[in-house]
Formats: sequence, structure tokens, C-alpha cells
Amino acid sequence: MLNRRQLTTIIINAITIKMLVTFPRNAIALCGNAAWISAIYCTLIAAGLFWLISAIYTSDKSVIEIAESIGGRWLQMIVGLVVFVVLAANFFPFINIFSEIIKLALLQQTPIEIIVLLLIVAIVLGAYCGIEAIGRVHGLFIPIIGAVFVIFILMLIPAFQIDNIMPVMGNGIYNLFVKNISFLSLFADLLMLNILIPYTKNIGEYKKSGIKGVFIGGAYAIIIFAAYGLSYAYPVSEKFIVPVYQLEKLIRLSNFFSRLEAVFQFVWSISILLYASLYAAVLAEVWRSSFRLKKSKPLILPVTAILVGAALFPGSFSQTIIWEDIINKWIYIPAFLIPIILGIIGRIKRV
Repeated sequence: MLNRRQLTTIIINAITIKMLVTFPRNAIALCGNAAWISAIYCTLIAAGLFWLISAIYTSDKSVIEIAESIGGRWLQMIVGLVVFVVLAANFFPFINIFSEIIKLALLQQTPIEIIVLLLIVAIVLGAYCGIEAIGRVHGLFIPIIGAVFVIFILMLIPAFQIDNIMPVMGNGIYNLFVKNISFLSLFADLLMLNILIPYTKNIGEYKKSGIKGVFIGGAYAIIIFAAYGLSYAYPVSEKFIVPVYQLEKLIRLSNFFSRLEAVFQFVWSISILLYASLYAAVLAEVWRSSFRLKKSKPLILPVTAILVGAALFPGSFSQTIIWEDIINKWIYIPAFLIPIILGIIGRIKRV
């Protein structure tokens, strides 16, 4: 079973992963260096939505199991397939994007095909360890990675300039609080946390871990946006595809330590590999639960093959970025609506 610490670190990692790749780019392009304000606003909304979901859920069942109790096997399969598609769409761009970042920061002379292959092997091996084992590793490593993040921010302080975040409202209030509502996609992995409910001791663990994870993950996003805005003036800040990598390049201890971005990228890579392994295991569990199969481990390899096929479908890195932008604009809607709607219907049926 997953305890509260493991669940909390899982959701923190799932939320913060997107901030390590290309997710912040659209928010900065839309809101300018005031994106940190929008991050505060959307974190509060995400916390409110999760509180609503927590208030609706009273049983230790995932959304797929609730669908079965509402409409039988057919609704169970339909909801399971929808959840699978939503989670897969939320994840598959990472395979291509992460591989490109690794090539840029760590393995510049290595062909991208080799990096993708190694990533696939790592995902499959990690997923075969099982959800509970991955949860225990999360509980061990995420606090360490959090400490590295604190060091990372402290080392960036000399590059901060307060004038860079002026005007405070960036590109306007409408952009901050209306157009950038798609920033809620940062918290789309709360749907994955819902699938892990049967792996917890009770529903209370899920509720407490989720709300804590939302606030800590949101705080991480706020700090990243604030640090990036303080380091780069707008509109220069909207030109970079991977903002965190640009921040890493600002850190220099001396002429002997001028490429510390490789060190930080290595640490972030551990976090991303944990996330990817968990995702493959969870998607296999979604498929098992949807079709009432006995075991999920035999499904890990086919599920990973589906994810890799989807990742390769765009054909190029630029096309992958376009796909990710489209997904991030809309993925938060089904991610929050599915558990809310089914939770409400389930409670009405019980009454």
C-alpha cells in the first residue's frame, strides 16, 4: 500500500515535471513575466477543484470502479478508455521532448534514437517494479531533489533584477486571469492520483496527499516563474523553449564549473524517469481495471509501445511542441470533469 508521504511525493513530482520541460513557455508568452501571478491564481483554483472532488468521494474506489457501480461493465470500459486516452495524451509528448533535452544538455554526441531507446528501456524496467515500489522510491528521492531545487534557486539570486518583472501585471489582467486558465493543465495529473486510490489505506490518505501536493507543486511553479521573470527581461523571456534549462545556464561558480546545467539536468532526469515509470504502470493498471483483467504487468510493454508510437507520430520536435501546446490548452477539462461528474452520479445513485 502507498502511504501518505509516498502519495504526496508522487503528486508533487507529477505536477512539477511539466515545469522542467516546455510547459512554462505558453504562460510566459501570454502573460509575460507576470506569469507567476497567474500561477498563484490557478493553484488556488486547482486546490478548490480538488477539494470539491474530495468532498464528493466517500469510498476507496477509483473513477473506473465507480463507473462500474453506476452503469455496469460497459460504462466501466468506456470510462476506462477515456481515462486511458486522457492520461496518455497528457504524457506522450514527454518522451520526445525529454529525449531532446537530454541530448542538448547531457549527451550531445549521442544519436536521438539511442536516447529514446534507453528511455524506453528505463520506463519499462521501472514500471515492472510495480506501483508500490515506485512510490517508495518517490518517497526517498523527491525530498533530495527538492533540496537540490532550493540550492538551484539560491544560486540564481545573483542574476535577479527586480526591474525585469515590471509592469507587475505583465500583458494585462485579462491574459492573467482569463486566457491563461489553461494553466490548470499543470494539475491534470490529479486524475492519475485518482487511479491510485485503491492502493491507499483509505480515502483520507488520498485527500490529504492531494491537497498538500497541489499547494507544494503550485509553489514550485510560482517560484520557477518568478525566478525566470527576475532573470530574463520580457520579451526575451518568451523566446526560449525550455525556461528551466535557460536558468541553469546562468549558474557559474568559476571557470572550472561553467556547465552546471548538466549536473542539474541529471538530477531532474531522475525525477522524470520516476514519473515516466509510474505513468506506464498506472496506464497498465487503467487498462487492467477497465477490462477486468487479472494482472497489469503483462500490459506494460504494449502500453509503452502505444506511448512511443504516439510520441513518434508528430514526426519532428517542432511538431511535438505544437501537439503539446494544443494538449495543454484543453487537457485540464476532462482531467477534472471526469472524477467530478462520476463522483456526483455515484453519490446520487447511492442516495
